[in-house]
Order: sequence, then C-alpha cells, then structure tokens
Amino acid sequence: MKRVQLPLFWKFSIAIAATVLLFGSLNLLFIRNQVYRTFENQIEKHGISIAKGIAERAVEPILYDDLSALSKLVAQTKSVNTDVRYIFITNHNHQIIAHTFLEHIPRNILDVNTIPLGEDISVQVLKDPKDKNCVVRDIAIPILGHQIGVVRVGMCEREFQNEIRGIAKLFLSMVMIFLLLGIVAAFLLSYIITSPVKAISTYASQVDFETFTHDKTSSIPLNRKLSVRLKNLFDLTDEIDVLGTTFNEMIARLQSAYRELKSTQESLSQTEKMASVGTLTAGLAHEINNPLAGIRNCIRRIEDKPDNLKQNKEYIAMMSDALQKIERVVEGMLNFSRKQELAFTTVEINRLVNNTISLVKYQLEKSRIDLQLVGFEDAITLNASPNHLEQVFLNIMLNSIDAICEKNENDRNLMGKITVRISENTNTVTIEFTDNGIGVPHDKVAAIFDPFFTNKKIKQGTGLGLAVSYNIISSHNGHITGWNVPTGGFTIAITLPKTE
Repeated sequence: MKRVQLPLFWKFSIAIAATVLLFGSLNLLFIRNQVYRTFENQIEKHGISIAKGIAERAVEPILYDDLSALSKLVAQTKSVNTDVRYIFITNHNHQIIAHTFLEHIPRNILDVNTIPLGEDISVQVLKDPKDKNCVVRDIAIPILGHQIGVVRVGMCEREFQNEIRGIAKLFLSMVMIFLLLGIVAAFLLSYIITSPVKAISTYASQVDFETFTHDKTSSIPLNRKLSVRLKNLFDLTDEIDVLGTTFNEMIARLQSAYRELKSTQESLSQTEKMASVGTLTAGLAHEINNPLAGIRNCIRRIEDKPDNLKQNKEYIAMMSDALQKIERVVEGMLNFSRKQELAFTTVEINRLVNNTISLVKYQLEKSRIDLQLVGFEDAITLNASPNHLEQVFLNIMLNSIDAICEKNENDRNLMGKITVRISENTNTVTIEFTDNGIGVPHDKVAAIFDPFFTNKKIKQGTGLGLAVSYNIISSHNGHITGWNVPTGGFTIAITLPKTE
C-alpha cells in the first residue's frame, strides 16, 4: 500500500495570524486616513460656516464702532460651539478689536494666518501653545471683502481625535480577539507536529563537536503518540517523519565529515611540521658535526699519547659533554617531529620559546640575525599542549627569518633583527614576534592565516604554516593576529588564556 504524505498543519497557524494581522492593519490604516480626512473636512467646513456667520454679523458693529457688541458676538459663538478654541476679530489696520482669550493673544497665533490677495479664505494647522496635544485649524475669513477687517476662528480637533482613538481601540480589541481565536485554532491543528519539532530543536541544540567524536550518535526521538497511532492505522507518513530521518542522516554525515576533517587537519599539521624539520636539517647537521669534530680531535690526541692518563681523562670528559650535546639536539628534534595528540598540561611559556630558539639557532647565526628577548625574567605558566605551541613558535620564527633574508637580497647593509616579547595581564599572556623583514602587502594582511597563502618566493613555502598555527591557537582558546610594523617588518601576536 502506497504511503500518503500529509501537509504540515502549522502553515495554518501562520496563515491565520498573517491574515488577521493584515486585515487589522489595513483597516486600521483606513480608519487613520479616510475617517480622519472625513472628520477634518467636516470640522473645517463647520469652522468656515462659523467664521462666515461671524463675518456677516460683525459688519454693523464694526461700522458703528460697537466693540461691546463684537465681544458679545464672539463670546456667544464660542460658548455655543464646544469645539471652538478661540475667536478674534481684527480691523483693517490689523488691530484686535474683539477676542475670546482670557489674556493677550499669543504672537505665534496672531501672525500665523494671513489671507493672500485675491483669496476669500485661508486655513492653517497649528499646535495650541497652551495645550500641545491639541491640533488647531485656524480659519481666516475677510469681513466685507477685506475692507473693514478679518475674522479668525480656531477649531480644536481634540474631540474628533478622541473619537477616532476610541474607534481604533475598539477595532484593535476585535483584531486581538480574532487573532487569539486564530492562534488557539492553529495550536489545535498543529499540536501533532509541534511536539516533534521541539524534539528536533532540542536534539539539534545538544549536537556539538563532542557529539561527533563518539562512535555512534543516537537517533532523534519523536514524541508523537497520537500521530504514531494514526500512522499505524492508515499507514501514513508526513514531512516530520521525513525531516527526522533526514536529520539523523545529516548528523551521521556530519560526524563522518568531522572525523575526516580532523584527520586531514592533523595530517596537514604533521606535513607542515615535517617541512619545518626539513628547513632545520642544515642546523641539525651543524649542531651535530661540531661536537663530532671535537670528539675526533680528542680521539686523535688520545691515540697520540695513550699513556698520559691525566690528559686522557680530560679528553674523555670533553667527549662525554659533546655526546650529551648531540643527544640533546637529536632528542629535541625527535620530540618536535613526533606526531602527538593535543594534550594539555601545565607548561612554562618562556621555556617553550627558548626550546624553539634552540632549533633555529643555526639559521639565526647563518643569516646574521640579532635576537632580542623581552619579558623572559619571570616564569609564566599556561595550560597548553607544549609540542603544538612549539610548532606555532617555530613556524613564526622561520617566517621571520625568511622575510629578513628576502629583504637582505635587496639591502645588503640590513642588520636582521627579531624581537620576542612576552607580556601578561590578569587573565591572558601575549607573545609577540616582531621582525624587520619585507612585511606583507597591506591588501593581503587579512589573508595570512588562509590555507595555502604565502608571501614567499615560489617553492619556498607551503602556505600552511600560519593556517596550522591559527587552528592550534584556536584549540587553545586563544587569538593570533598580525600587522605590518610602520618602520618596516611584521608582527605576529599570540594571546593565550592564563592557567586558572
């Protein structure tokens, strides 16, 4: 029997909520615009009607200079119309001859509205200076065709604004009720799928790199009791079943890819380490040949005078010291080149840097590079993997030596210099390597930690040193950055957390 795929019901929840909100927003916008404009037109018409009535009735009192009648006219008109904020009349000389203000008329109201020539009416919108929440429509009407004065009426929009707000609140309440009902309906429809979605989300939030290191990952649990019964009854499946299966397959693929990535990363790190060992071979041979030459001289002298016991004891002691030096050099190189897992232990950062310097001592002497150490007086301990940090320090030191040598090809008088500075604060330790080499082009500084990026000549660099170093420092919860030195050269700074 063919399995039927059912749609996801949570789409109804989104559709219902979106429809209700869209309908409510459009209607609220309609109320705020169309209804507001309708009320505006009505109050403006009402104000014009009041102003025209006052203008007609004020002709005779103005002509006979009956100011008391004018004052009575404007006072009665204002008392009858509650939405009238103020009324005042000016004569042909723009002098106020009647008004409804308790005190003097504010200057910003007096000058805000003038009737242009050739017009019979002027309407301006302004804020009431005594009530910032009140919008006033100031209407100016000429009396007897601009000959004897002007009537100004201020209509307050507060009442119809309150009515609009009341309508909007009522409508919003209805929208919220419909939205609540829609959400309840959507919840009922989508309950079957919300619980497994939460299970997927919870499981996904618990997946991390530690999970991928295990041999097996558990399958995602889908708590769908009702759905399972329906599936068993009708042999149905839906998108959640497909999602759960796909998710489990994805976790398995991620686990496999992560293991391959870790293996490749370790191989790259070891490859770069072996490349560094190849660079150090000349120095290793030098460090071994010198003691061997001393041993050969001692043997020759012993052969010449085998009976001179005092002399022979001194030569044997010298040979023993030479052999110990060879042993230390070989042991240091073997320890460095040996592939090791990332194992954190308490180490002295000063000692690790000194170990690295001993590996590049020959390269420094050969290239006539002066090495300066700053901040090495006090021992600073860290919780780190010593072999991996030594690899980082070696990569940086070799890069600095190559940068100085390349610059020295064009400037034979250059005195090479590398400064290693160790500083600490409350929580971190910073190790800075600064050289006076060729530096890095400014547009490529941001790419120095990218894999296979190199600023060296062809066949002189793999482009993996700083990329591997970046990964090692990141695994130590540290940071590594680089920048050009203004006076010439480059600085690599490593910041590591201190041992708690």
